[in-house]
Amino acid sequence: MADDKHEAATGDDVGSAPTFFKEHEAFLTMLDTVAESASATEAWMQASAPADEERTIREMCSILEMYQEQPTCLDPYLERIVNRLMAVIEEYVQAYHESAADISADDTPAEKAHVSAARMNGIFELVYMLCKVRGYKIVLRFFPHSVADVEPVLATLWRHTANLGGSNWTVRYVMLIWLSLLSMVPFDLESIDSGIVNLPPLDASTSSNVQASSASSGKALVDLWVELGQFYLRRPGCDMEGAAVMLARLLSRKDTSTTLQPAFIAWAAHEISDAASGYAGLASGDANSSKKGMAIGSVLRINGALRVLCHLFLAMDSADPLQGQIGPLLDVLQSDAFEQHSVTRKLATKAAQRLALLVLPPLSATKRSDARPSARANLGAGTNTSSLAGNSAPSTIDKNMNNVPCASHDADLEISEEVETCIGVLLQRLHDKDTIVRWSAAKGIGRITERLPRSLAQEIVSAVVGMLQEETLVPATGLIDVSMTSEFSWHGSLLCLAELSRRGLLTPLALRETITWVLRGLTYEIQRGDYSVGSNVRDAACYVMWSFARVSDAAAKSLFAEMSTILATALVSVAVFDREPNVRRAASAAYQEHVGRHSAFPHGISVLQLADFFSVGNMHNAFVVASRRISEFTEYREPLLRHLCTVTIYHWDLKTRELAVEALRELAPLSPEYMASSLLPEMLVLSVAENVPNRFTEDFGASLTLAALATFIGGLSRAGWDIGGDQTRDRYFDYFVRALAMCPKPQSIVIDFTSFVDAYGITPDQHASIVHHVQEGGPGSSREGFVVALGALGTRADFEMLCNLITEGVTVEIRRDAALALGQFSQRALEIGQCGKMCDGDILAAVGALLGGLHDRTVDNRGDVGSWVRHQCLCSLQRLLAADLRVLVNVHGDRDLALRLLGRILHAATEKIDRLRVSAGLLLESFLYGPCGTMSHASGIDRLDADAVVERCIEELRLFIPNGQQNCNREGINWVDSESAYAQLVYALSVSEESLRKLLFEGLVVAGSAEPMGKFAINAVATYAGALPTADKELGPGWTVDGIIAELTRLLLTDKQTSKLINPALIVSDQLIEQGALLAASPDTWIPLYRAVQRVAFKLRAPQRLMLCVKLYGSLSLVSPAVARLVGESLLAHIGHPIPKIRQVAADQLFTMLCINGVVADIDEEGESSLEEIEQLLSETEWMQETDSVKESRARLAELVRQLLRDKSAPR
Repeated sequence: MADDKHEAATGDDVGSAPTFFKEHEAFLTMLDTVAESASATEAWMQASAPADEERTIREMCSILEMYQEQPTCLDPYLERIVNRLMAVIEEYVQAYHESAADISADDTPAEKAHVSAARMNGIFELVYMLCKVRGYKIVLRFFPHSVADVEPVLATLWRHTANLGGSNWTVRYVMLIWLSLLSMVPFDLESIDSGIVNLPPLDASTSSNVQASSASSGKALVDLWVELGQFYLRRPGCDMEGAAVMLARLLSRKDTSTTLQPAFIAWAAHEISDAASGYAGLASGDANSSKKGMAIGSVLRINGALRVLCHLFLAMDSADPLQGQIGPLLDVLQSDAFEQHSVTRKLATKAAQRLALLVLPPLSATKRSDARPSARANLGAGTNTSSLAGNSAPSTIDKNMNNVPCASHDADLEISEEVETCIGVLLQRLHDKDTIVRWSAAKGIGRITERLPRSLAQEIVSAVVGMLQEETLVPATGLIDVSMTSEFSWHGSLLCLAELSRRGLLTPLALRETITWVLRGLTYEIQRGDYSVGSNVRDAACYVMWSFARVSDAAAKSLFAEMSTILATALVSVAVFDREPNVRRAASAAYQEHVGRHSAFPHGISVLQLADFFSVGNMHNAFVVASRRISEFTEYREPLLRHLCTVTIYHWDLKTRELAVEALRELAPLSPEYMASSLLPEMLVLSVAENVPNRFTEDFGASLTLAALATFIGGLSRAGWDIGGDQTRDRYFDYFVRALAMCPKPQSIVIDFTSFVDAYGITPDQHASIVHHVQEGGPGSSREGFVVALGALGTRADFEMLCNLITEGVTVEIRRDAALALGQFSQRALEIGQCGKMCDGDILAAVGALLGGLHDRTVDNRGDVGSWVRHQCLCSLQRLLAADLRVLVNVHGDRDLALRLLGRILHAATEKIDRLRVSAGLLLESFLYGPCGTMSHASGIDRLDADAVVERCIEELRLFIPNGQQNCNREGINWVDSESAYAQLVYALSVSEESLRKLLFEGLVVAGSAEPMGKFAINAVATYAGALPTADKELGPGWTVDGIIAELTRLLLTDKQTSKLINPALIVSDQLIEQGALLAASPDTWIPLYRAVQRVAFKLRAPQRLMLCVKLYGSLSLVSPAVARLVGESLLAHIGHPIPKIRQVAADQLFTMLCINGVVADIDEEGESSLEEIEQLLSETEWMQETDSVKESRARLAELVRQLLRDKSAPR
């Protein structure tokens, strides 16, 4: 079963989606266990299920929830699961009904029945979870439906309803849908009514209305049924949905449709109008009253009535029972009270469409088959029919509507005014602000149009297309301007067109006219401030394109073949260049549908493989990779380039524009003539247009424009273009100065500035201008950008200034950028020699300056901002090592610099920040093995001019730190994983050089205090210490256990005011002692550690550090009797501390020391008595209070503890 539980997806499935219910064995085993436990009748009197059963049920629900997106995987086992659960529930309901039948409703509520009302909550929750995952319609097929279950289920639900406070909503929901199935029993309900008695009133939890109880008991079964459903229609959540389904099925029976159905519909209409009458805006007409809205109770009443009407209209066979009620119902469905609640508007929209479908004649099976999947009758030949009265000039759409498959080919079929009203309501709802309402209206219009005569169907299609034309402008360029349109109207109209299309209701000319607007919808986007709207419109346009592929008539295929290239390129452009991933995937799905059904798209299969669902999900892959490969097909190349240059490159989102430029760089070389002759002239015109909107605040887009201009000048510089003399060069330099001063991220500007300096040079005055900005700064300018620019200049003064700024810069940003610039300066000097040759002294000076930056520990309200400097110094050091092997040789030859640098790198390799640890780890490998891992293999290079001590340290470190660089076959340390990195790096503590050991250990101690990776560092040190010898058995280089304790003592004795090592040292010391890693140390080593802790705690006012000291006292009590006596005195002193929390922690540690760890042994009867009194004082005294009794307890406690520790200290 273990193997089965972890079985992966098999076959041709994509990803890791399971292809079957892989946990079925474990689930069925748990199912049997739960069913056996729940079916034990003797346990039904318990108030709740056993804890084991509840835990198992939670685990089963978790398993089911994993299949929310693949519910059909449960189908092979669904019947067995449901039957097993419902057998238990059926037996329970019978027992509950029988036990409650003889109880008087006057004085005993439901929970006083012999069978507990809450015992089976877990079983009902499992059934609900099945309904949630698989759908109640599927699960309901396996429910028991015996006539004998009707009254017990109804009575049990009634009693649970009377006690809502003690009832679980999943129980009520399951029984409601169970009653919806039982309402379909093939017997007259009067014949199975035996008369249910002793039912409590439904409001028994809040009222003692005896009259209501007796009235309920005297009612017929069907009346109780309806009353129960009406009660739940006012309840929120699943109760309302279950009641609506139950009532719809009950009232659609033959024996209730004529007797109860009309009255119930009248009740529902009255319920809606009565609840809506409380809406302030209806009566007063006050403009501000509409803001008041309705009470939540009124909203629930309206939603419940609308929901049951929707289900009832769907279940009814004809509109005959609605005679005389359709008009009032339509008035109710158009109430202004619905406007503030989207769910209410959706339900009203659904009720309107189903009411219209109920009034209209149904489609025959043949016509339904012709209209739906294949639309064979669509677009075919036929005779023209007259339009509705008043339409004397039919449009191009009108001439082809006579071929649409509608309910009847008789144009004289009269359509009632009520149906036209419903259609008007649905067309209006296409403009609604909520998607769920527009979507419901679109589906309703599609369903209704199938049943209409051709003339009226033609008017509906024209009206929907007309919505797209509202408030649009078509200038001379031909591009439809949608800036004044509503995204809601476009979205609703496109959804409706998709529904009409997939039902085969669009003629050839209608399709041709619609395609123009759909293609515009694929790029629909309107900017609203710093965001845009229209992604839902583009998604709906893709849905329309998908629905076009479903029209399989020959005439439609001919039309699509004619326009195949236009449709294909439009879909591919959206699939690879849209900003939203769901739109890109929708366009890909529409393209796939066309390729699969028509095969008219050029290179369809090949393009689809490059732009499938997963390929277009990643934005960079879609923009750069997929577009480049698709552009190799000539049919798609120019359309993709035009889409980039006219749509995407002007997008409001910066990331989208940057990716568009990157994509243009890949695509432009494929069609240089088209770019040069057509697209570039247009782009140049737009780049200087005065009417380009200022899309950004702060600096009105100037920084973005300057950054783009810098990129342009950098490209010219790298290409070696002639820019036309000194005047142009000076102007370009001024652009760079402004960009460096204004752009928030100057690093990319400096890359182009470096190319500009290398290509055209700068004057001494311009050089002085850069230096002036670094030293003084200017009004509204940023010094950081000019600091980075110093890396592009080549004088010794610039070099020295950068070295000084790394440690003396005013801000952390300046120090970080100085480290970056120094790395760039040195790398250029070493690689290409354009800054002048760097001598050995310069190399050592650069390394020394970067080494100084590794000590930056600045912290402000943004956190550890010094890490920015440390990380940049590590990266710049790596650049220096990679630039020239001479750097490493010079560093190896300077003992002091090499050991300090190596120690600081080892310290950085223990950082809690992942990117710092990774950078330090890679730098450490380069230092030990060379930048490419070659020094250990190159003959003599690694020993050339190397100091002997440095060489020895390198050889020792190579034993513990493998070469993980790319050209080496050995597996290196995974620096990203802190656990494995610490576990391997800790063994470098065995190096013989003391300075390296101390820095590495210091780093591990600091890392040990950080969460969540601190436990990894502590575990690594504990494992290492456990294998160390004691002081008198030292074997080889490195530390002993005594040495580790001595180092912890040293860290604790650092300056208390400035050191950031004391708290980490306290934490790590406590954890190592608790894990037993240091208990093998010599007894004499513990006293200095205790004295160090005592010194830290002396007159300390920092509560957090003081609590760490007290906790470490408790751990030190375990090491030896002598230390235990000292610790006892210290804890007694802290029990008298003025801070209540310190007193409580000290008392807890003293209790643990004496009463749990047992540091005293072999005590006599007097000692036993003293220990019991100590335990009582420590546990019962309120140490957080400052009272006389606490002071007395403290004095007595001190006397007893001192006597006990003095006389009977136990050896450890």
